[in-house]
Amino acid sequence: MLAMGVLLAAGCAPKATPTVNESMTKVMQPNAQIIWDITSHAFNEKGDGLDGAKISPADWIRLAQAGRTVRDRARILAEAPRVTAATPDEAIMGGASSHAGAKQTWDAASVAQVQGLIDADRAGFARHASALAEAMDRLLKAAHAKDAATVYAVSADLDEKCDGCHQPFWGTDEPPPFPK
Repeated sequence: MLAMGVLLAAGCAPKATPTVNESMTKVMQPNAQIIWDITSHAFNEKGDGLDGAKISPADWIRLAQAGRTVRDRARILAEAPRVTAATPDEAIMGGASSHAGAKQTWDAASVAQVQGLIDADRAGFARHASALAEAMDRLLKAAHAKDAATVYAVSADLDEKCDGCHQPFWGTDEPPPFPK
């Protein structure tokens, strides 16, 4: 009985919130790329919208899956009481070239700097994550309805949603100047 109780308790233990870094690199970016790849092949003749006939039945399903996956992860990050930028063993992009001082315009942010920015404005971080979740919910519904106009609108705005969070919390989304 004791062993059974331990096993049940272990199964009911709260799962750790995924890190922001893991969420971006393994969930957000790959699924955003799926969305962009599908929509880039479906532009209409004018290039100002999508032609739904150019989106295959399998791609509508992939759009819905990508939207659901990003939405669900964004909701987890929005609703978590505390999020962690990265674990000590996670490498973040540019982390090797970051420094411990105040982040400058073109410097890579360190994990500690990113964590400090998130902790300083947890409500703002949650708002950005919620906005991404809402956008992906729109994408998911549009994919089910085969609504190419809404898929186009969400896809076209997705980079802005990402940049809107990168800039205040991860540092700039702009590349450094080309070395001289």
